[in-house]
Formats: sequence, C-alpha cells, structure tokens
Amino acid sequence: MKLTLRWILIVLAMIVLLLSACARESAAPEKVQPSYVEEIEGSEFKRVTLTEKAAERIDLQTALVREEIVVLNQTVVGEVVSDRGTASGSLDHIWVRVPLNQTNIKLVARDRPAVVQLLEDDDEDNDDDEEGWTVEPDEAGADDAEEDALYYVADNTKARLVTGQAVLVNLPLQETGALRKVIPYAALIYDTEGNTFVYVKEPNALSFVRQAVIVDFIKGSLAYLTEGPDVNAEVVTVGAAELFGAETGVSK
Repeated sequence: MKLTLRWILIVLAMIVLLLSACARESAAPEKVQPSYVEEIEGSEFKRVTLTEKAAERIDLQTALVREEIVVLNQTVVGEVVSDRGTASGSLDHIWVRVPLNQTNIKLVARDRPAVVQLLEDDDEDNDDDEEGWTVEPDEAGADDAEEDALYYVADNTKARLVTGQAVLVNLPLQETGALRKVIPYAALIYDTEGNTFVYVKEPNALSFVRQAVIVDFIKGSLAYLTEGPDVNAEVVTVGAAELFGAETGVSK
C-alpha cells in the first residue's frame, strides 16, 4: 500500500511539473519583428514599416525637403594685369584676365560682375578680405570672341591688387536663378550600382518608401537635387542604411 501511494505521489509531481512548464510556455511573450516589409503594387520599391522601439533603437531622424533658388558659379584662376593684354604698371583701376576656352566662355554670364579673392598663400594677413572684391565685366571687350579670355575691371583703391598676381575669380554662369530641391547630404544612400536614393517617410506613420533622386551638386552638408521628393516631404537623415538593409537584405 505504501509503495502504491509513493507511485501516486511521483505521478502527481510529474503532472504538476508538466503543467507548470506548459504555463510558462504559454505566458512567454510573442516575439515582435522590428520591421515589416511589404510589396507596393506597380513599384520596384517596397514599403518598410518600423516599430516605435526599432525607430528609437536606430535613433531615426528626418528632415524636410525645401526648395531654393541657386546661383551657379565657376571658380577659376585669373591674373591681375594693368590693362588688357599687359602685365606691367600700376593704376587705380586694374584688370583681371581670366583665361577660358570658347566653350566655357559661352557658359559665363558676361553681363554680370564676378568676385575676386586672394589665393590662400596671399591671404595670411588679410582676414578682412575673405569675401573678396566685386569686379565688373570689361564692356570694351564684351564682343571680343577671338581671344580665349575674359577681362574684368577692379577698383584697385579698395582691392590693393598687384600686377602679375594670381587670384581666384568666381564667375557667374548663364544658368542661374534655377530652383533646386535641397536636402541634407546625410539623407543620400547609394546602391551597389551607384544609383542615388532617399527614404521618404509616409505621413502619420513609421512607414518609409525609397525614392530615386538626381543630384545636381553638393555644397557643404547639403545636396541640391534636380529631381526628388516633393517640397515639405520628410526624408530620413539618420537610419536610412538600416531601412535599406531591411528592404533589400543588403547592407549599405
């Protein structure tokens, strides 16, 4: 009888252990994926949706797309001369000769002033002159299409230039006043073929869709686009690499 009771107790203990193990398994929280990727009908890209915790973990940040009128310039090296074609003497008004080929001359807005700056080696004791001096186009040579150079006139009482001196000349270009979309450079991502994209945040959601962009030029920490998201759209500036990896399975 004692032996039978002992076996009953052992069986009951085993049942209790099994039931408690099942309870622990059923109480275990369901694992939540940090991101969800879904196909977009008619698009080669996919929508990536993050959980709030995933967005916090990668410190996700965005910035608004804005639009800006840009003035296009080209900086070249010119030479200070006392008159057209000479490099001697000293006058209150002095010329800056800018050598250019005919193709580049056609790109310059020849009716607009340029800006002359000293080279770094010449600028050590001229901290007040960092912005340079405005020089006017030489009207006498405006129709001169034979020489591969442009001339600008400077008021040398202000500029204090010396004949024979090499200077930087910031030339205005014909295609100016154009509208460009502006985003932080950090928003740009590249695929393995060198194509450029950004991730656009959908309104009122942690969902993001990749969009191709065309970069016109990069200036400092900003990228200027000829094609890109709509103005005031939100683009991802921190976390784009993680979104790209989630969408494509390829690390940036």
